[in-house]
Parts: sequence; C-alpha cells; structure tokens
Amino acid sequence: MEPIAKLSTRDQVIATLRKAIFNGDLKDGEELIQEDIAAKLNVSRMPVREAFYALEREGLLTTNQKRRVTVKGITHKDIQDHYDIRAMLEGEAAARASQKEFDKDELLEIQKDIETAVAGGQTKDYIVANEHFHRIIWKASDSERLQSFLDQMWNGLPPHLAEMLGEQMNKSVEEHKIIADAIISGNDKKAREATETHIRRSMRDFLENY
Repeated sequence: MEPIAKLSTRDQVIATLRKAIFNGDLKDGEELIQEDIAAKLNVSRMPVREAFYALEREGLLTTNQKRRVTVKGITHKDIQDHYDIRAMLEGEAAARASQKEFDKDELLEIQKDIETAVAGGQTKDYIVANEHFHRIIWKASDSERLQSFLDQMWNGLPPHLAEMLGEQMNKSVEEHKIIADAIISGNDKKAREATETHIRRSMRDFLENY
C-alpha cells in the first residue's frame, strides 16, 4: 500500500474555491474577501491569498485596480475547453498505460468496486472508486508530469458529476469496462479512443445540465 497524499492548505483552498465556482455556489461578479473566506474555511489568510493568485491565473477570479477580487464566472466554452484538454491528456495516459507493466489486477479490482457501487446505488462509494480508477491509469502511464497535469484538471471541475446526474454512474461503468479491457489487452489505440469518448460524453452531459 502507498501512503495517502496530503494536499497543502493552499491546494485545499484552491480546490474548494474552484469547485464552488463551477458549482455556482460562488456567482459571477461576487466579491471575495480574504478574511471572510479564511474564516469560513477555518484557515489563515496566507493560503487564501495564494489561492486567489492561483485562481486568477486560471481565469476564474479577477482583481480590479482597487484590489477587489471578484468571481469571473464560467462559460460553456470554458467547460468544453477544460474537458477537451482533459480528454486528450487522459487519452494519452491510457494509451501509455496499455504499453506498460503494472498491477493490472488492481485496475480490475477497482472496476469491481465501481460495479458494486452502481448496482447498490451507492453514489459516494462510486465517486471514490471512480477517482481511484482514473488515478491508477495515470500512475501506470509512468509520467510524473502527465500525472501532475491531470491532477490539476481533475480538480478543475467537480468530480461529483454522479451526484448531479443520476444516469452518470450507469453510463460510466460500461465505459470503464471498455477502457480497462483495452489497457489490459495492450491496445493503445482503443484505450485512447475509449478514454476520450468517456470524458467527452461526460462533458456533453454536464453541459446539457449546467
């Protein structure tokens, strides 16, 4: 077993604010005050300030001449661009994973966990297992840089799509089977295509309900 990675306070604040923006909990044009955010998240002002800088670079926040920080808001184009980039990166990771030696039994085991969660309608269990499934593939790609990019992309949109769209789990479990089979059989082309199809389908579902 590997140790569980712990996110820094800064990264936790970034992830929390980013998800709140995509979820609509923080509205377009809403002003964010460091002290208020720090109090709500029970952290010091420093990681909040650093999170503001990071999210401004991502285009999610903006600072005016009076140093007021406001939410920039998310458009359909932003979401589509995000998923398109993620599809390309995850497709590459799956293709590389199909050509590497790694513990493929782990991938099959987590797929069984996903199927069990779906069969029992256990949304939270599915969400955890789904993330594990993707991260196993990222790691199997044997590229730390690719894993780093994908980690950022994963946090860029809410990973809890299954909580928002009831049919998401049933669709994903079948798509995961195709991805896993392609990787295990060493078919890099099919692994790439199946992964890209899976993520772009998720994008379409998200956009239809955003």
